[in-house]
Amino acid sequence: MFDLKHDKLALFINVCVGFFFLSALTFQGGYNVAPMALMLLGLGYSVYCLFKKMPFALTKETKWLIWTLLFYFSVFVLSWLIHDGKIRELDNPSRAILLIPAFLLLLKTPPKLSTFLWSVPLGSVLAGFMAIYDKFILQSEAAFSSRIMYIQGGDIAMSLGLFSMAIALYFWQKTQPKQSALCILAALFGILGSILSTARGGWPALPILLIALLWMYRRNLSKTFFITLIGLFAIAIIGIAQMPNNRMSERFAAAQDDIQQYLEQDNGSTSVGARFDMWKSVFIMVQEKPILGWGTQGAPQKRHQLAEQGIISQYAGQFTHAHNQYLDDLSKRGIVGLVAFLAIFVIPLRRFMPGLKSDSAETKLIATLGTLHVLAVMIYCLSQSFFAHNSGNLFYFFLTIVWYALFTTQQGNIKKMS
Repeated sequence: MFDLKHDKLALFINVCVGFFFLSALTFQGGYNVAPMALMLLGLGYSVYCLFKKMPFALTKETKWLIWTLLFYFSVFVLSWLIHDGKIRELDNPSRAILLIPAFLLLLKTPPKLSTFLWSVPLGSVLAGFMAIYDKFILQSEAAFSSRIMYIQGGDIAMSLGLFSMAIALYFWQKTQPKQSALCILAALFGILGSILSTARGGWPALPILLIALLWMYRRNLSKTFFITLIGLFAIAIIGIAQMPNNRMSERFAAAQDDIQQYLEQDNGSTSVGARFDMWKSVFIMVQEKPILGWGTQGAPQKRHQLAEQGIISQYAGQFTHAHNQYLDDLSKRGIVGLVAFLAIFVIPLRRFMPGLKSDSAETKLIATLGTLHVLAVMIYCLSQSFFAHNSGNLFYFFLTIVWYALFTTQQGNIKKMS
């Protein structure tokens, strides 16, 4: 049933992975298709291996990731039991363990690197075109809002742009300037999609991770390339800012005004001011229940109570999450929950980052994509509860296991050759 050398199985896996990048922002629920398909296939594979008593032959590194995913979900289960929560609280975090069988399958039959080299830039271009269609044809307030929560969509578009930029640098390292130029163009489309979404929380990722990316490839790039690329991005951002109906300048001005109102008038009823009040509520909550938090239902109730007492604004008191994933986990699941949340970032980073120094261009690219992915989502989580949405859970955990599996098998192949 599961012939791991069978061309059809490998083809199906590559099609699924490639389709994920193409579909994530193209139609409603597009980010579900590929992960769900590989979940089911991975489950069948895992059952088959157990039935046939076939060993999975896991390395220490792969066990670390699996245990981390199990620990992350277990903390949600513990919180659900202690706080007498509702069963739907386990829905989003369940993606972490449901993808473990897919991870086991990908370790045996990983996707080809070539799949990413075309699907990621093409997905970034599609994201840009969909954003343009939403804003200028449909006249939507925010790009992607008809298919996905617009902040999530803007963050995913930014990631696609950053991934495309990493692939551009890979092609430059391989002395393929035409492909590199096309990928840089694709990256600009993804970034444009993020800007047209008006999701400000993802925008800080661009300068931070672009600088980090250039640092990773600094030995492979000339000064001329650095200056040209930075100039190109500057021109592109200025050009985008001048586009009609882009709301970029308006969103920056609104954020500045919100901050000023909060500092001078303690106004917690604006977009940014409400976030400050929500974060204030978390620090109050954690003083009372630091270890396991207030639970998914208890934290919003406590926030509402603080609003009734006049400690935070009524506007901030109506939200069910803290608009900061780190603080949200801290308030709902305490220090234990925060540790579990940080672990899903730290463990993959520990695996990917040594690969950034690899002499193999392919290994370095995979490590770069994995590192960018983790760091980008960490930044998104500073101002958004990224994992409060199904899209956030699938986007993060699916790409993490895909690149973790590809990196692990790539490392194994290098050891066999040496």
